[in-house]
Amino acid sequence: MKRHILLLEDNDAQARSLEKMIKDYSAEIQISHAATLPRARLLLDSGTVFNAFFLDISLASDSINRKGLQLAMDIRSFPQYSQAPILFITAYPEHISPAINELHCFAYLVKPYTEQELHRQLADLFEGSRSTILLKTSEKIYICVALDSLQYIYSQGRYLNFVTTTACYRSRQYTLKGLTALLPDDFVRCHKSYIINLVFVENFDFVNHYAHITASNTLIPLSRDFHIPWYSIPNK
Repeated sequence: MKRHILLLEDNDAQARSLEKMIKDYSAEIQISHAATLPRARLLLDSGTVFNAFFLDISLASDSINRKGLQLAMDIRSFPQYSQAPILFITAYPEHISPAINELHCFAYLVKPYTEQELHRQLADLFEGSRSTILLKTSEKIYICVALDSLQYIYSQGRYLNFVTTTACYRSRQYTLKGLTALLPDDFVRCHKSYIINLVFVENFDFVNHYAHITASNTLIPLSRDFHIPWYSIPNK
């Protein structure tokens, strides 16, 4: 499955080295590189959906410059990226504490790092499982929803409805497009207004264009051009 990383690194040699290490891990990973904060912000506003962010904290040869942290704050202001994985790269270990405590980074690498260290982080990032998602409901209450209980998501006006095995939560925190990039492969967008968890699908009716969710006995509409990605079929 293709993944897209936004890389912020002002040192060209280090950026090329990092890109090569990432490509050696998987040629399927796409990388959009920015050497400056303004360029990174343009990429962030371009409409491209990023699965992860690799950010050099200091874009200068001193410990005062913290433009990578500034970009991380920008990233967190996007609803679809409120929980997106951010991996910080730094030569200054004293920057690690705010990266973890204030911006909830996924991980960090201290320069100089090895290819083995980077590949271990990539494995945790793209092959590990994300078990929960944090929602800010329409009542402005934060709820931690277990993904293995989340049956489907559907849009209704400006809200998304998250239907679990026990409850339904309304939120304006995400978009369906953003969630498609953030959720594991078991979750697929089957219709312009729906994302389904394949684990809960009993069968697909491609004649009448619906999927049957057994846990709630619900029929979910399918787009006429919808097909099941082979890599998304769960082992039941």
